[in-house]
Amino acid sequence: MQILLLCVPLLIFGQKVRIYIQDEDDEYLVYENNKVSFEFLPDNLNQGMTCKPPKSFGILGTNDVIRISNQTLRIENDDIISYNVFVQQINEKSTNIPKTQILFRLSQKCPSKDHLTSQNYWTPIKVQVGFNEMSQENYQLIEFAMIFSCDKSFRDLTFDWSLPILLIISTILIAFLAKYTRILSFRWKRKGQDFQGFEINYLIIVIYILLYAGGGMIVLVTDFLDFIRYLFIVIACTIGTLAIFFVSAEFACLLKANSFVRKYYIVFSSIISLLIGMPYYFLKPWYLNDIISLAFIVLIVKLFRLKNFKFASFLMVSNVVLDSTFALIIHYTQVESYNTTVLQYLNCPLELQFPLIKLQYNKNCAWISLFSQAIPGLLLSLAYRIDKSKRTFTYGLQGFCSLIIAEGFWILATVSVKHSIPETLFTYPILLGTLTINSLRRAEFNSFWFGDYLIDESYQRIRGESLIDYRIPDLQINVDNIPESKVQPTDL
Repeated sequence: MQILLLCVPLLIFGQKVRIYIQDEDDEYLVYENNKVSFEFLPDNLNQGMTCKPPKSFGILGTNDVIRISNQTLRIENDDIISYNVFVQQINEKSTNIPKTQILFRLSQKCPSKDHLTSQNYWTPIKVQVGFNEMSQENYQLIEFAMIFSCDKSFRDLTFDWSLPILLIISTILIAFLAKYTRILSFRWKRKGQDFQGFEINYLIIVIYILLYAGGGMIVLVTDFLDFIRYLFIVIACTIGTLAIFFVSAEFACLLKANSFVRKYYIVFSSIISLLIGMPYYFLKPWYLNDIISLAFIVLIVKLFRLKNFKFASFLMVSNVVLDSTFALIIHYTQVESYNTTVLQYLNCPLELQFPLIKLQYNKNCAWISLFSQAIPGLLLSLAYRIDKSKRTFTYGLQGFCSLIIAEGFWILATVSVKHSIPETLFTYPILLGTLTINSLRRAEFNSFWFGDYLIDESYQRIRGESLIDYRIPDLQINVDNIPESKVQPTDL
């Protein structure tokens, strides 16, 4: 693709300047109040900084001839002073414009359809606009970035090692958390016992479904309105900062009781949470996003507990249905893919991110949903508690291995299919199916399904029967009814 970069030195008095970019569909604000809009920042091309890619433009398709695509750069001035403008593109032009606006055209030459490949169908573009006050030598340069595609419907098969790396880190974390879920930073007596997490029941699952479905529908109905997006980011940042405080307090409580940090752990936890939460809100770097997201997962796994396999199945099946529904809606209503849409419009601590080793169109990072890792962590915690009560290790080990295998299948699907597929379509069914088959093989499904493995230690529990059918066995033995052949003399 051949890109004609535009350099616009602009002579202007004052700073009441706004810059817009227009395409066939809409107009976007690029620069206002001495500040470039976040989605046009050149740092968005820097994978080490943020995972949100720059704003993308382009055409929906190409044909057998070379096409020229144009976007209009509109510069607006609200000052009372006229300004002089000259544009340097192929040749220099000078123009005298009074206080109104000035338009420039950005042109991109696209190859024909037969010559369109994964290497040339898109490119990043940097645009520079320079201006200085009239009769002054002060010169200011404004630079912004965007992405252009010659075919926005083009889907390329891509693979990057960043996704397996991200999955390995998160899976190891939830496997560790599944075993160590005890809360250390505070004590709360609930029903006469120390609080160790809220039991997930139908009410909590319904609330989760309503929040998920309601939030997704609001975003779709408002057509990804910026205010709604910022509202979600603020809510996620606020809860994430509290999660950082909780995790910091948990780590402090692992220290010796007489240590300085342990004595003043509330102060230290507050400082750490603010040092991480505040910079993220303004800069949104991917590494702070991941710290907050991992703390989010720790908070969920430690503060909530699945009581039995019945609630786990209901929660995970409903999550698969919601993920599939929104993925299909985005696929048929948006030009961008499901992965790109989520990363662009919901770039917040509700997802784990890792920079791509090689930059891809409209995508700076690999990402996975926070809940696609936290909910399997809750199920692995349930499996570990079952193993502990039965003095075995089969449920936890098979659950962990099935999760790794499911994630491997998902990675293969993402590089084999041009359309995005949610992770939960692979991990949740395989994880549930593996644990179900294991419980049936051990004749413990009813015990696993109803959650009576921690209460009933009778013969019925060993057989896998539910507490509903459980009756206290008759332990009284009539010695007179024992046959004489069974009575053996014993020397004491």
